Amino acid sequence: MGYNNRFCRFLDAMHSPLKPPLTILLPLLLLISRARVSPSQRLPQRDEMVWSQAQTDDFIQNNSLLVDGAEGRGHIRPPEVQRYFFLVEEDNTAVSIMVTPCSYQINWELYLMELPEDGSGSSAADQLSEQRQRRQPNSPIGSYVKQYSGYGSAKYLTYTSPAGVYVLDVRGLEDATNFTIYCTTAPDSDHFYPELPSDPQVDITSFHKNKVSLAWKASPSETTYQQRIRYCVSLNTVRNYHTWCGVLSCTDRQNQISSVVGAPGSDATSKAIRRAARRNDGSTRRKDRKDESTAEDEHDIQVECVGQKKLHTLTNLEPGKTYFLDLFAVDESTNRSTSYTGTTITTKPDDRTDSKMIRLKDGKLRMSSVRRTNPVKIFNFPVGTTPQTVQIALQPCSQYVMLEIYRDNELVRESTVRRLKTFQIKKTTGQLTIKVKSRRKKITHFRIFGTTNPDKYPFPSLPRDSRIKVFKNLRQCNSVTLAWLSTKEDSQYCLYKREDRKKTSPDVKPTTDLCHAPEMRKKSEKVLCRTVIGAETNLEVLTEAVSGLEPDTTYVFDVYVTKLGVGQQPLAYKSKRVRTKRVC
Repeated sequence: MGYNNRFCRFLDAMHSPLKPPLTILLPLLLLISRARVSPSQRLPQRDEMVWSQAQTDDFIQNNSLLVDGAEGRGHIRPPEVQRYFFLVEEDNTAVSIMVTPCSYQINWELYLMELPEDGSGSSAADQLSEQRQRRQPNSPIGSYVKQYSGYGSAKYLTYTSPAGVYVLDVRGLEDATNFTIYCTTAPDSDHFYPELPSDPQVDITSFHKNKVSLAWKASPSETTYQQRIRYCVSLNTVRNYHTWCGVLSCTDRQNQISSVVGAPGSDATSKAIRRAARRNDGSTRRKDRKDESTAEDEHDIQVECVGQKKLHTLTNLEPGKTYFLDLFAVDESTNRSTSYTGTTITTKPDDRTDSKMIRLKDGKLRMSSVRRTNPVKIFNFPVGTTPQTVQIALQPCSQYVMLEIYRDNELVRESTVRRLKTFQIKKTTGQLTIKVKSRRKKITHFRIFGTTNPDKYPFPSLPRDSRIKVFKNLRQCNSVTLAWLSTKEDSQYCLYKREDRKKTSPDVKPTTDLCHAPEMRKKSEKVLCRTVIGAETNLEVLTEAVSGLEPDTTYVFDVYVTKLGVGQQPLAYKSKRVRTKRVC
């Protein structure tokens, strides 16, 4: 039986529903790899085989053996699973296996079936028995090596692989997508794909309401190996794309765009890309789609190839909009590519709204106000591309305000806020827009704070009942005893008093500025500051006796609490008005 027939039978056995035992397959693979065959029949070796078969899109579907040093292309639809094999004939071999999806996420799992040793004088029965002992009970195709799920290119790399067969299972997750597989036993000398610099981040050097300027470092493939590398920038409002293949195929334009990127770096190239995209938009809309309602708004992607430039400015952008930017190094001779680390940017708002939009910095407390002539303040809080939980805190200083929080122009929170209130918005990317409103004629001050780091939250945890109480039976002509609930945190409490010369009734609620910081009070008004740490934080109630008061006099008492730490902000308990006794 010839080599080709024997290997095809092996592949048929692996793909059949009733898979043969591992102990039978391994000797068969060993036999195939070591068999003496004619030059036209022997297993193709690295640099000896012209990879002409790989130029057809259906190569992998019809041939599951991956060839060393060659890139293969495949196509998969969920929930389909496709299996591929890569043979390593010697121990301590360097092996790199890289899988790159195009338009949609895939999942792949890699296993290793180690080949049995030969030439030891062991009988076939002994070798089969040894393989049964090696076999993993829950892994009939070998020992587990690696798995990956996502949009990006992912690689397995080792420099000490044993002899064996790597088994790669590829699964579709979202929709039909193309993908490539590249296997090599010379990962350090191949330079098959353009290489990334030590800092692959795309830097934003400046941005305005309708343009953004980018800069990046050159690929070592260009500077060290003198390869012809062009750089292509993609921009869209949907998400970051992690592969050049994904950019080309996201709108079913791969053939049109590939045909016009042959003259990189010229303005004509960028214009031709956009013309091809626009032509394809019309034909794409006429195509039947499986799920039109869930298709991404991918037609707004903009692709510009800029040759060997390391600086570029994207223009004709919309003000106040979030864009996702990706950069790819593309080999001109092969069209193979590598992705830099993408970024995101929100362009500046239009001049007419600049005065209304205020940037809220992460971890910075900001003071602002609303009034009849300016009843709405709008804040922009940038988050980035990584989903995060955002804390937004709002504290009106005197009168209530209305709060609205928008994510991607969708209202996610709204509330009427009378005292300090904190909102959590989970799994947030891009930016949040916060609107603070008031219908009152008088000016209303407030403090606003935003962060993605809970450790930066500046306020203590006031108890639900933040009133200051007076022990009536301990009220004297020259002293009173006050009590308030503890925050149960390591904190400092500062007590202040002032004489109320209006001498209003104790039942009248005093007007208090909740944002009034203790350092703004007169030094003569300070009674004491008390630090509560350790076991004392477990106290439910804190009490203080204040002496040296005048008879028949009304005083207003305030307690400010500050959580111990750097950058912490005080919060005030509700003020308490107390009149001392006239006669004792």
